[in-house]
Amino acid sequence: MMFPETQILVVDRLKQEFEFKERGDKLRLGKCPSCSKKEAWTSLESPWVIHCPRKNHCGETTYIRDLYPDLFEKWEKRFTPTAENPTKTVDAYLVEGRGLPIDQLKGLYSQEYHKDYDSQIGSVTLRFAITDEDGNHGWWQRILDEQGVLPKTMFKKGWKSQGHAWLTPNTNYIESKEIWITEGIFDTIALWLSNVTSFSCLSAGFGYYPFIFLNHIKEKCAERNLPLPKLVWAFDNDKAGHDGIFKNIEKAIEDGFECEAALPPSTGRKADWNDLYKQDRLKLSDLETYKYYGSLLIAEKPVDKAILIYKRSGSKTFPFDFNNQVYWFKLDNDKYDEYMKDIDFEDDNEDWLEEEKEKAQADRREKALQAAANVTKIVNCKPTALYYQYSDETDEAWYYFNIDFPRNQQSVKNTFTGSQLAAASEFKKRLLAVAPGVVYTGNGTQLDRLLERWIEDIKRVQLINYVGYHNELKTYVLGELAYHNGKQFKINNEDYFELPKNINLKSRAPFTLDINANQTEYQNAWTTDLIEAYGVKGLITLTTFFGSLYAQQIRKTHKSFPFVEIVGEPGTGKSTLLQFLWKLFGRINYEGVDPTKTSKAGLTRTFRQVSNLPVILIESDRQGESASKQFNWDMCKTLYDGGSLGAQGVKNGGNETYEPPFMGTLIISQNAPVLASEAIMGRIIHVGFVKDQLTKNSLYASRRLGKYEHEHVSQFILQCLNKEKAVLESYNLSLQKHDAFLHQEQFNIQSSRVVHNHAQLMALFDAMCQHVIQVPAHVQKQVHEELLNMAQNRDKILKSDSVIVQNFWNVVEEMEDSIPKVAHHESVVNHSAKPDLFAINFAHLYKIAADYRYALPEVNEIQNALRHSLHYRFIEANKAIQSKITGSTKRCWIFEKPTANKD
Repeated sequence: MMFPETQILVVDRLKQEFEFKERGDKLRLGKCPSCSKKEAWTSLESPWVIHCPRKNHCGETTYIRDLYPDLFEKWEKRFTPTAENPTKTVDAYLVEGRGLPIDQLKGLYSQEYHKDYDSQIGSVTLRFAITDEDGNHGWWQRILDEQGVLPKTMFKKGWKSQGHAWLTPNTNYIESKEIWITEGIFDTIALWLSNVTSFSCLSAGFGYYPFIFLNHIKEKCAERNLPLPKLVWAFDNDKAGHDGIFKNIEKAIEDGFECEAALPPSTGRKADWNDLYKQDRLKLSDLETYKYYGSLLIAEKPVDKAILIYKRSGSKTFPFDFNNQVYWFKLDNDKYDEYMKDIDFEDDNEDWLEEEKEKAQADRREKALQAAANVTKIVNCKPTALYYQYSDETDEAWYYFNIDFPRNQQSVKNTFTGSQLAAASEFKKRLLAVAPGVVYTGNGTQLDRLLERWIEDIKRVQLINYVGYHNELKTYVLGELAYHNGKQFKINNEDYFELPKNINLKSRAPFTLDINANQTEYQNAWTTDLIEAYGVKGLITLTTFFGSLYAQQIRKTHKSFPFVEIVGEPGTGKSTLLQFLWKLFGRINYEGVDPTKTSKAGLTRTFRQVSNLPVILIESDRQGESASKQFNWDMCKTLYDGGSLGAQGVKNGGNETYEPPFMGTLIISQNAPVLASEAIMGRIIHVGFVKDQLTKNSLYASRRLGKYEHEHVSQFILQCLNKEKAVLESYNLSLQKHDAFLHQEQFNIQSSRVVHNHAQLMALFDAMCQHVIQVPAHVQKQVHEELLNMAQNRDKILKSDSVIVQNFWNVVEEMEDSIPKVAHHESVVNHSAKPDLFAINFAHLYKIAADYRYALPEVNEIQNALRHSLHYRFIEANKAIQSKITGSTKRCWIFEKPTANKD
C-alpha cells in the first residue's frame, strides 16, 4: 500500500526524471536508474520498486525509498490527523516508513505527542504499550522528529525497561517449540507477520535480558509439564548485536533454555528483520539460512565453524574467520576415508533399527570430519574490504579495509592498492605497516581465495580530494556532515556518505571542519557583537564568507565571483575577525596562508583544497627579509571566473593531465592594498579597516567575539546550506535591482566589472539578512551605502595610480625641480636622451635622494607598484641604455612621460 499523497508525488517524479509512461496499471518505458535504457517498469498504484527487464545486461531493481528518501519523511507535515483518522501520521509512518500493514496492527499502537521543554521542540510519536508484567505497565515510543534534535526512541519516564518484553497479540508462547527474540518492536512485528513466534527484549544492551517473561514461560511450562521452547536470539548483525547474543545465550542456558542464534545477512547495506520483511525475504528457507549465520557466530572453536561451512558448501578448502582471525580449512581426504571405511554396521549389528543405523553413520561421519579437518591460522586479524574508492579526477583508486583484532583491540581502517593485494609478499608488507602486530603467513593461492570473498561485488564510493561542494552531485561535503538539496546527511560508520539515487561519496579531506549539528546549542547573539565590533565592514566581510558557500552556483549563472581584500593597519582586528568567521564554518584557530612563504606547488594545492569555501591569502609585511618576495597577484586572474590553476600530470603512463578549476573564493588580508595590474585591481572589492573606527565598546565587542566557541556558532553554516535554494533565488532577484542601481549615471561608475562585483555583494547581503541572520533595517541601509561608496572609490582607483605611485612621482618631480643640476646636464635623475621617456636607475636615484634627504619607499615595494604606473606609463624594466647623465651604460626602468611633461 502507498498513500495517495505519496503515490502522486512518486509518479510525477518518475515521469519527469525517467520519462515513464502510463500503460494500464503500470508505468512503462522509463529510463532505468542504473543503465538508463528506456525499458524499466513499475506499478502505477504502488510504485515501490523499479524493475529493469534487461537481465543479461542490467536487471537491477531500484527501491523508490532509496531513489527519493525525501518523500518518506516529514510525516507530521504530510499526513495531518483527521477526526476520522486520528492516527494518520503514524499510520503513514508504519506503511511507508516500515512497510507494515496497519490493518493487522490496529490496537497495538497509538499516536501521541512529546515535547522537550529545554529546546521547546515537540513531535508526534508512535507509541507501543508494554504489558508483560501485571501492575507495572510501561511504553516505548518512536519519535518522528524531522529536525533531528530529539532522541529517536524513548521509554516511559520513571519506568525501568530492563527485563521487560513486548509481546505480539494472540500468541501461544507456552506451547511454541521455538521463540525468536529480537532487539526492536518493529523486528518482532515483521517476524510475527511472517508466522514466526517472536517477542522483543527492547534492546541488545547489557541488562536487557528479558527475565520477566522468560520466568513466566518457565512457570507455565512447569505447571503444564511442557518442555521449554528453544530460544533463537535474533539481534542485529553488528557488534552490539553479537555481544548481546553471547551474553543472553549464556544467561538463558543457565536458566535451562536451549538456545540458537539467527542473524540477518551481512552483505551489502545493513538490514534488520523489518528490512527483510519489506523485501519479502522472511520465507521458511530464508529463516534457515539466517539460523545458519547465527550458528557460525556462536561456534565454540575454529574447527566447529569450519565444519559448519563445509557441510553447507561442500568445498574442501576455503578461508574463514573466527574471533577476528583468519583461518584456512582443508579436508584431509585420506584421514576421512580411513575413518569411514568401517562404516558398514549391518554385518555386525543385524538387530539395529534403521534409525539407529542412520544415527551411528552420522556420528561416524562427524568423527571423520573432526579427524580430517585441518585448520590453520593464516593471519592474526580480520581484514574486511568495505568498498572500492576511486577518483575520476586523478584516475586513482584504493580498496578501503577495516581491520579487526582479537581480544577487543581497537579496529583500524586504511587503504590497499591493487598491487598491494595482488601478491602475498606485498600484502604482507602493507598489513604490517597499517595493522600493529599483524603478520600474514598464507601463500598466494590462499590470498587469491580471500580476495574472491573480499572484493566480489564490492561497493563503489566516489572520492573527492577537497572540502566543500561537489558541483555535479549538487552536494556539500563538510567533515562528518553532508548537505544534498538542503537535506543533511551524516557520515556512516564506514567513513562515507550514502546519498539518494545510490550515490556514495567520500572526501579525502586535507583539513577538517568541526561543525556542531545541534541547533539548540546555537548562540546567535554573535551577530550583535559583530555589528558592534566591526560595523558595516564586518557585515560585508561576513557576506563574503556567506557568499563563498554558493560560489560555483553563482559563477555558473553570472560567470564570476569577486575577490575581496580586507585591508587595515595593524591592530584594527582583521585577524580576530577572520578567525571568528572561520568558526562559523567549523574551522578552528585558522586565518589563512601567506603566499610568499609557500611554494608554487603548495599554493596550488591550497587553492585546490576547497570548493564553495574561501581561500584567504595573508601577504607578509613589505619590510625586512620577506620584502623581496612580493606575491605576483596577476597569477590569480583566472580564479575570478573559476579558471584553471594549471595542469598537473596524471600517473597513468600516458600524456593525460589533471587541470581542475578553482572552485572556491579568494579573500586577501594584509596591511596595505594590493598593487597589481588593472585587470586584477578591477576584480577586487576593497574593504578598508582604520583605527579611527575603534571605540571602547567595539573593543569589548571584539573580545566577546573571540570568546565564542565553534560548537556554539558553527550551526551558522548549516542554516545557510539548509536554505540554499531560497538564498540563490533571493540573490538572483536582488542582483538585477542592485546592478541597475549602481549603473545610474549620477554615481559615475564607468567600470562594468566594478558594478557587477559590488552588486553581487549587495545581493548576497540581502539574501543573508532575509534567510539566515537578523540585521536591523537601518544597519542594512548603511551597508548598501558603504558598498556604493566602495564601488565609486574602486572605479576612481582604476582610473588613476595608487597612492604609493603618486607619492613616488611627486618626490621625483620635486627632486628634478629643486636639486641643482650638474653643468651641461638637463636632468638630475632621468637618464634617457629621448624627450618623451623617463629612465630611472634606482641605485642612482636612491643615492641622490639620500644625499638631499628625500624619503622614498622601500625599493622592492615601489618597483612592484611601478609596474602598474599609469601617469608615467611603465614600458620596460632593467633595460641597458646610454645614460644622458653619466655618459656610461646604465640599467634603467623606462617610463613614458605624461603629455604635459614631454619636452
